[in-house]
Amino acid sequence: MSSELLGVILNTFYVSAVPTLLAVAVGTPAAYALYARGGRLAGAVEALFNGLVGMPTVLLGLLLYLLLARTGPLGFLNILYTLNAVVVGHFLFVLPLYVAFATTAFRSVDVKVLEVLRMFPMPAWRRHLLVVREAIGGLAAAAAAAFSRAMGELGIALMLGGDIRFRTRVLTTAIAHETMLGNWDVAIQLGIILLILSVSVSVVVYALGYKYRG
Repeated sequence: MSSELLGVILNTFYVSAVPTLLAVAVGTPAAYALYARGGRLAGAVEALFNGLVGMPTVLLGLLLYLLLARTGPLGFLNILYTLNAVVVGHFLFVLPLYVAFATTAFRSVDVKVLEVLRMFPMPAWRRHLLVVREAIGGLAAAAAAAFSRAMGELGIALMLGGDIRFRTRVLTTAIAHETMLGNWDVAIQLGIILLILSVSVSVVVYALGYKYRG
């Protein structure tokens, strides 16, 4: 494996893993709040997240480009055409997906388990943690789906990262680059690497989720 390919793979992990971890940190309490609160407002917010799941990546990338461009409102951050800009874009991209899946995971918790938890006096935070533990398998599936979606994304990575060799190039932009050059065999090889990495990480996350559920 060449040092350039290794760098591309590491870049891909960075712009996939960090947004996924951020989505888990922000999306898990948000999904739990939607699940626990219920009602019309929670339903409306959940419908909004479900609708955003299908947001075109090019549109999100364009909006963020306008915000992060030097003349844009967030241009002072000076992160356009960096991996951090791609991280921001991927976080906003996978968050609705994670929240939608995580809310479903909480709803799948057995009603009998909830009834048993209500029977025992305990602090509310401890009851919440036990519910999260019961839903950990579904939450792991949500995290795996978010990671795979971020890893396979192209539009945001291209618009915000710029596909700069040795700096911001990731596997999807490298595949697009090689395809445009007519290097089909290299593009296919990179695609196979992307598929293997995505499936491998998903399997590991699934396994960890079900292991810690007990």
